[in-house]
Amino acid sequence: MNRRDFLKLTAAAAAFPSLSSCAVTPVKPDGSPEPVPVDDFLKQGSRVMWVAPHPDDECFSGSLLARSSIYYGNPLAMIVLTHGEGGECYLKTGCHPDVGTVRGQEMEKVAGMYRSLLVHEHYFNAPLPVSSFPKRHEIFEIWKKYKDPVAFVADAIRRFRPDLLITFDPHNGATGHPEHQLASRVATAAVRQAKDTHKVERTYYMLNRHWLFKLMFRADPGPVTETFDAELPCKYKMSCLDFMCQATLFHRTQYNDMHNVRSNRGVFSELCLRQVDPFTQIEDPAEKE
Repeated sequence: MNRRDFLKLTAAAAAFPSLSSCAVTPVKPDGSPEPVPVDDFLKQGSRVMWVAPHPDDECFSGSLLARSSIYYGNPLAMIVLTHGEGGECYLKTGCHPDVGTVRGQEMEKVAGMYRSLLVHEHYFNAPLPVSSFPKRHEIFEIWKKYKDPVAFVADAIRRFRPDLLITFDPHNGATGHPEHQLASRVATAAVRQAKDTHKVERTYYMLNRHWLFKLMFRADPGPVTETFDAELPCKYKMSCLDFMCQATLFHRTQYNDMHNVRSNRGVFSELCLRQVDPFTQIEDPAEKE
């Protein structure tokens, strides 16, 4: 399923906002009870790192990122692996000199709004159409030829020293995009590699577990260990969900998709999370899809 299909289903799901999206199993990865909810963990001043492949992917986790950096004033780092040059350009005047450059500029504005450090790389972004995408492990080989992505993210972890890292699910990646899955696997491999200098205390997968996606067998796999209320306050009279939606306005090249996110904001009002132990729950970036 590509992002366009994901957003079409999102619009359909938004017609039934009363149905819960997350069924929670409140445990740590080792099975013991989770004593501190994620918002309380953020309240302690946690340093947060978000790892994703594309400019505009922050809309999936943006409410939690905003709660940490804007409401609590915690340090935030956004690690974006590609400039999204394989995507579309919805600017009437076109994208000059190219799509990747303009999307990079848009991402800088978004990071500024989140008061975030931005580490933005130029790894290969598979061009549309979706039917032409290489397999996940093939993209990993392309990325490695440019620069070892695991070492790159591990270096960012050593320098920023996050307490919490959040990324996509490694099997479906919210929309089925292989680069979402790969970025997740790269991130958790980097957590292991960076342990020689800094051990990340908590690692979370952001999960798409809305009932409609589960019904169609297109949801991220469970379990969900925790939920985050995106309607919590963020800035002045804005909720964290309001803030996330406002930030998507900077992604002007992706107007159609971001407009759908803003129009169907109810689907993003509850963030499903799974806390994982990347030292024992290993997802290999090189594993064949």
